[in-house]
Amino acid sequence: MACSLRAVITCGIILAVLDVIHGLATTGFYGYRFIVESFYLCPLDLPIDKCHNKNYVYEQMFETRVYIGIGEGIVGVLFSLFYVMALVKRKPSLTWLWLLKSFAIIAINIFYLSSWLIRQESYDYIKWEKAEYEDEFVFTAQALTLAQIVIMVIYCLIGGVFTYKVCEERTASRRSLNHKRKWDSNNATAPPLDNYDEEEALYLNKALTNSEKTLPVRASRNSLSELSRADTFKHSTGV
Repeated sequence: MACSLRAVITCGIILAVLDVIHGLATTGFYGYRFIVESFYLCPLDLPIDKCHNKNYVYEQMFETRVYIGIGEGIVGVLFSLFYVMALVKRKPSLTWLWLLKSFAIIAINIFYLSSWLIRQESYDYIKWEKAEYEDEFVFTAQALTLAQIVIMVIYCLIGGVFTYKVCEERTASRRSLNHKRKWDSNNATAPPLDNYDEEEALYLNKALTNSEKTLPVRASRNSLSELSRADTFKHSTGV
């Protein structure tokens, strides 16, 4: 593939930023609905009986969704930040965990959309006026679901390319390391002496200092020790 791994990571980070905006929009909408419906659900001119009915319908159909929506947006932002960290650390297995959040959000929105559409006519036996926020809930859920599906499709494309690039880079790194080991083994020097003792060192030093440039005859260990002591005595008594 022509694109580099850095370019793929950049595209993934941009996608994560869009998903953060999606999470903030989710939290903002449901947080706004929580504040409005908690303090301004019933206008002052609304009769008390209709106000009670309105509160009842809201509690049955929308209140739980508001709480879930606030948590949904916060969790979405956390998953997006986790996704960015996985991209920077180049961990493909961790980036795919983002799909869990995406599937969960789509499933929640589809469940509540179908529930609202089915249960709209379930409260005809009570007197209440249909509020504008009901359509807002439906339209917002549709928009957030569609946006999440688009983000998920783009994410799968980026995730596939990212996984391929990381595996390709790791394979090239392993090949380079194996080639280096083979090169070092071909150019290796002779192994060190295992039984390298003091007497052997004296013999090699004497060979190096020999003026005739010839190796001396290797003597036995006893004679070599005597030669060493004699040579030491000679140097110590010389003028």
